[in-house]
Amino acid sequence: MMSENLRKVRKICHVLEVIYRVFTIMCLVGLIMCIVGVVALSICSFFPNVKSFIVEKSDRGLIQLIGLCLTGFVISLAHFIVLKAHRDYFAMVQRVGTPFTMDSARSFRTLGIMNIVVPAVTIVVSAIIGVIFSCAGEIRLDFEFGVGIAMILLSFVFAYGAELEDRKDDTTEQKLPQA
Repeated sequence: MMSENLRKVRKICHVLEVIYRVFTIMCLVGLIMCIVGVVALSICSFFPNVKSFIVEKSDRGLIQLIGLCLTGFVISLAHFIVLKAHRDYFAMVQRVGTPFTMDSARSFRTLGIMNIVVPAVTIVVSAIIGVIFSCAGEIRLDFEFGVGIAMILLSFVFAYGAELEDRKDDTTEQKLPQA
């Protein structure tokens, strides 16, 4: 019999999986739009009238606009990678029925590491693009270093829960009469 709390965890994981699926699709759309922007701006460079129109309407040059589109691509890609990993985690918890498995704990720990590493790499890559294309600006990602650390710590709680589940199962098996 499933506990009420475990039922709530599974329900929340289902809702979060759906939400993260929507966000992942939004990031995919952002990726595509950034690619279209780079291609369109690159094609515009062959048409002087269009190029001058774009430069007049913008406070930046064509190369800077391409750099901004590339930066948008990198940021959208970072969000896509992290959001997809979260979505996959919530799907896995639903599939196995509990976050208290060793696989779940390892996956959650990986998510915590990703929440630290991916934004750091994204900031570095975006800064390099900003220097190359002379379009450096403020880069802000919605990932938090502290959240990553908390997720890593929480993954050890999940691992401990998995150990307790295994011990409980071993104890139950030992108590059953042998046939």
